Amino acid sequence: MKNIVLLVFILVLNWQQATAQHSLEKLPYPVNSDYLDEICPVLSPDRQLLFFTRMADPDCEKTLIIDGMDVNQSLSPDEYAFRLQKVYSQIANRVIADPLATTYNQDIWYTRLSDGQPVGIYHPGYPINDVLPNSICSGYGTANAYLVINQFEKTGGIDRGFSTTHLNGREFAFPEPLHIERFNKSASELNLTAATDSSVVILAMKDENGYGNMDLYVCFRTGPSAYSQPVNLGPDINTASRESTPVLSSDLKRIYFSSDRPGSYGGTDIYYAQRKDFTFTSWSAPVRLNPPVNSPYDDSHPYLASDDDSFYFTSNRDGTSDIYKARLIRQKPGKEVSVTIKIINGKTGKKSTAELIWGEAYQDLRPGFFRAREGVAKYVFYENKPMAFKAVNRDLFSDEVIIDPQDLINAGETNREIVLIMYGPQRPEPPSLPRLKAEKKNEGLTDDDLNARASLKSIYFERTKPEVLQQSYPVIKQLAEIMLERPRLYILIAGHTDNVGDEAAKQKLSEDRARAIKDLLVQMGVPEDRVDTAGYGDSRPIAPNDTETNKSRNRRVEIKIVSQ
Repeated sequence: MKNIVLLVFILVLNWQQATAQHSLEKLPYPVNSDYLDEICPVLSPDRQLLFFTRMADPDCEKTLIIDGMDVNQSLSPDEYAFRLQKVYSQIANRVIADPLATTYNQDIWYTRLSDGQPVGIYHPGYPINDVLPNSICSGYGTANAYLVINQFEKTGGIDRGFSTTHLNGREFAFPEPLHIERFNKSASELNLTAATDSSVVILAMKDENGYGNMDLYVCFRTGPSAYSQPVNLGPDINTASRESTPVLSSDLKRIYFSSDRPGSYGGTDIYYAQRKDFTFTSWSAPVRLNPPVNSPYDDSHPYLASDDDSFYFTSNRDGTSDIYKARLIRQKPGKEVSVTIKIINGKTGKKSTAELIWGEAYQDLRPGFFRAREGVAKYVFYENKPMAFKAVNRDLFSDEVIIDPQDLINAGETNREIVLIMYGPQRPEPPSLPRLKAEKKNEGLTDDDLNARASLKSIYFERTKPEVLQQSYPVIKQLAEIMLERPRLYILIAGHTDNVGDEAAKQKLSEDRARAIKDLLVQMGVPEDRVDTAGYGDSRPIAPNDTETNKSRNRRVEIKIVSQ
């Protein structure tokens, strides 16, 4: 298996495609914010959209439907806050003093992906989001259909369970209930994922007849949006610990999930297992994913793209929960990749003879052994796997260093030099620094600059046309200057009309007017992906269309801060 020649040792293995994560990337802003938690990544079937859930955002969707009315519009701010506190306390079965600051405040967001990178940010409104808990937990079939948590009534209120919804253009349909026979709605927490063909769903829930804190179950489709009684996946998957956040591979042969079972790197780790037969209750022994996906912190909510390579997940390793991306498939590099190892005696500061021990990283065995007499060695990677190296000389030893050849390939390097410094057993431990949770910075817009949703009252158009009149340019220029001063500001420009005229014409006019303002902002230097547009025709009036004064109020262009 290995040939050793002088100071150069080479591990020779047959090249094959291996499944071991690499190329870890924390998704940038505006997906991950500095002070809020982002969880539960879900890809659209075409891998063009990435959905996620943001928690405890004070700028969440405020719609609260009670008895068919949005009390956010009908009540005073104090009355609304009191009603919201009462609703959240009912959901939590305890008093919730500050509803918006809790994890029950969850909204669905999404970004568009271009070459795998997020472009822009979108915050859908009602009905997919309201001020109650909202989250997409899985795709549902091959069209733009998705599973969301909870079940909703159009007159208001929610119940435990799951629902289905469709994305049509930029609007989501009202969620319709998903029916699961003998479903335990009393479970403290629920997760669900669906097969790509919707033939089965995998459910995570707590049940008194289960194996532990939370188990994984399979339900088989019995009709449209209807599934069988949950069947426990059995002891191959479930343990006395907590198994949750499942997802199936596109070929339905593998399941990924998170667990806090013994033997983790710390907190919750992500595992995968292979399905053995058609029953979905016979699985191979789960395999823990290695770092960089798993870490000493909580890693969960895996989501595997249909290419079986792009892998998204949630981790709180950086202080708050964020969305990360890695790749699973490793292939042979086009050129030789190696690492040069220098061994230093920490007492003398000079190169030292030592025994160099190496082996596959994150495994218990270190089968490699080499006597580096001049303190220098070279390792050539013939397999794309991370390797661990450690130097020992009697009572001197170095820290273990892990080198991932994929990192060298990604950086365009053919060789990297590492230094192993050997110290004695009395070497002082470095102080451990506390992990601090980032706090919200007061760098956003003030009320004097721009409201969270403000009508641009000084924007004028040619009558029945989308052409912006010259007198509107100063306020548009002011908006452009604000956006250029604040590079993390993303906005939505929404056009609205009164109720006069053909429906299709009103819709098109509202869209064209919003787009016209965006075009001017882009001409003034604002990046295109930071400005989203929408047209709503006469569907969202702010006044009755009974007088010319009220109609003029409805003929408006609004700007909404999406993220900042």
